[in-house]
Amino acid sequence: MKKFQSIPCFLVLTLTLIFLTSCGEKELKEEYPAEISIVEGVKKVSNPVFPKQGTVHYLMEEELSIGVMEGDEEYMLNQPQEIKIDQNGNIYVLDWGDACINVYDENGIYLRTIGQKGQGPGEFDTPAYYDLSSDGRIFLMDQRNRRVVIFDGKGEYLGGFRLEGVHLGMKTDAQNRIYFEKEIRRESPADLPVTKDFQEIEVVNQIIRCRPDSSDRFVFGEFEGEKDRIKKMKTGGVMTTGSKYNIVWDVTANGMMYEGLNDLYEINVFDTNGTKVRTFSREYEPVVQEIIRDGEVVTKITRPAYDPRKGFEFDGEGNIWVAFYSEDLDENVYDVFSPDGIYIRQVIVPHRIFEFFEGKVYSIVTTEEEFRQVKRFKLVNPEGTG
Repeated sequence: MKKFQSIPCFLVLTLTLIFLTSCGEKELKEEYPAEISIVEGVKKVSNPVFPKQGTVHYLMEEELSIGVMEGDEEYMLNQPQEIKIDQNGNIYVLDWGDACINVYDENGIYLRTIGQKGQGPGEFDTPAYYDLSSDGRIFLMDQRNRRVVIFDGKGEYLGGFRLEGVHLGMKTDAQNRIYFEKEIRRESPADLPVTKDFQEIEVVNQIIRCRPDSSDRFVFGEFEGEKDRIKKMKTGGVMTTGSKYNIVWDVTANGMMYEGLNDLYEINVFDTNGTKVRTFSREYEPVVQEIIRDGEVVTKITRPAYDPRKGFEFDGEGNIWVAFYSEDLDENVYDVFSPDGIYIRQVIVPHRIFEFFEGKVYSIVTTEEEFRQVKRFKLVNPEGTG
């Protein structure tokens, strides 16, 4: 482990802060060179490129598998996209292909199917995002129909509300409030220099919180999102080409919101009033992936700081797992930060982690036969440490 040898000039200016912190945090500063300061009332944690406890390659010991190619229809998953676990350990699988949510108990036994494809009450066209409330309800975003659909724990339709514009994401907190992201697009006055047919579109993202009846709406703020280019076609249509940069966000049970633009390795934390209370970051070198065809490198892609497709996850200790890009497409790399923003460790696992529950992790795995299964794993450190 790398030792802290000298005090950076930056810390000399913050000696008062150091003396006011707990003994545990002072010891951390001595052994791990994370810079901690208060800037305009916001706690800022700047981590070095390496984690405090190093890198761990975990094995994933399978405990449960759901999904068959032939047999009972209740276990034949079409295109599973997301997993949620309720307080009783029941497993909710969003099947995008069949436009439904299948529910299984903690042993993988089928319980029920919620929703179906359609336009009527309790039906949806494109089940894009969903989450479980603390009182057992299921909130689902039907993206194409631009509405939120609500079910009780038994799958009975309770109602919902309409959405205006493009919306992304779906999270809930312990107070059963709903969070989602809304895109606001603004055209720039000038065309891009590439060609007069292209115009740049600025995308600003709002994170919105509301009650299940759509009341008491609160906007956390506007966050810089990706930038699109719009090509105006002679036929009257348009063609959009977007950038690779997106905001990534998540919400804890107590309503703390974590947000960051994945082009920058900096994550902002907001309290329930929308006030930024903490920001943490780490130094990093962008991952460059080579695209190889017929044994030759045809192009190289410089990846942003973290992967927006995988987002953030929180484990049972409140640590935040940030999906970092890897040069090896067969491995999944996570940077793990403490609730205070200290870069604890880097974890490498063979499968993407969709959910943590009672010390276990849940994944969607593509088999050799090219169909997808939901699996529960125990993370095992081959070195025998935590």
